[in-house]
Amino acid sequence: MSAPVLKVDKLVAGYEPGVPIVRGASIRVDQGEIVVVLGPNGAGKSSFIKAIAGLVPVSSGSVQLAGEDITALPAHMMVRRGLAFVPQTENIFPLMSIEDNLKVAGGILKPREVPQRIAEMYAIFPDLAERRRVAAGNLSGGQRQMLAVARALIVRPKLLVLDEPSAGLSPKFVSMVFEMLTRVGKTGVTILLVEQNAKAALAIGDRAYVLVEGQDRHEGIASELWNDPVVAELYLGQRHKAPAEGGHP
Repeated sequence: MSAPVLKVDKLVAGYEPGVPIVRGASIRVDQGEIVVVLGPNGAGKSSFIKAIAGLVPVSSGSVQLAGEDITALPAHMMVRRGLAFVPQTENIFPLMSIEDNLKVAGGILKPREVPQRIAEMYAIFPDLAERRRVAAGNLSGGQRQMLAVARALIVRPKLLVLDEPSAGLSPKFVSMVFEMLTRVGKTGVTILLVEQNAKAALAIGDRAYVLVEGQDRHEGIASELWNDPVVAELYLGQRHKAPAEGGHP
C-alpha cells in the first residue's frame, strides 16, 4: 500500500511556547481525496492547517507529505516539496494582471514550462482566460479565489491546502467556489480543506474530520456526517436524545 499524500500524527502547535492551540490532532489524506476539516469557532482548524504548512510553530508530533517528513520545513520551502497552501486572505497580487499573477506563481518551474502550465490553468478556469489582462484586484470574490487556486496549482503540487475559501463571500460566489473545487478534484488533485460552511464542504468532500479544542474528535465519510448526531453534538453543542422508554420521544 502506498503512503498517504498527507499523514499528520499527534500534532501539537501554537503561536506561543507552552500555549498550544492544536493539541494532538491526527489526520490522513490519500491520493485524489478531498478531505474536509470542520469544527466550531475557536476549534483550531486554521491553526492546524497553518501548522501543517509551516506557518505555526510545531512543538511535537509529525507531518509527512508523500512519505517525507516535512514537520520542521520552513513555509517558503513547502511548495518545492509539493504542498501548496491557499490562505484565506491576501492570496493574490491585486495590482497585477491575472496572467502576471500566474507567471509569478510559476517562478519555480523551468521557464519553458510556464506558458504550458498557464494554458492548462486557463483550460480549467475559463473565466480567468477571458480576463487574463484584467488586474486581479478588479475581480469578484469568487474569481479571486479561482485565481488563488490556479496560482497554487500551477506548480503541480502533491497536495492543495485551502483555509476557509468561502469566507466572506456572497451565496452566489460560495456556490462558484465549491463548484470550482469539485472541478479541480475531478482532475485528480488531492485537496485538504478547512471550511466553516459545513454543509457545502461535506457535499464535495470524500471524508471529513471534526476538530474540537485542537483535537480530532470524529471522522467519517463526508456524505454521511451531515446527519451524524455526534457531529451535531461536537459542532453545534446539540446532544442527541434517545427515545424514552415506551417509544415516546
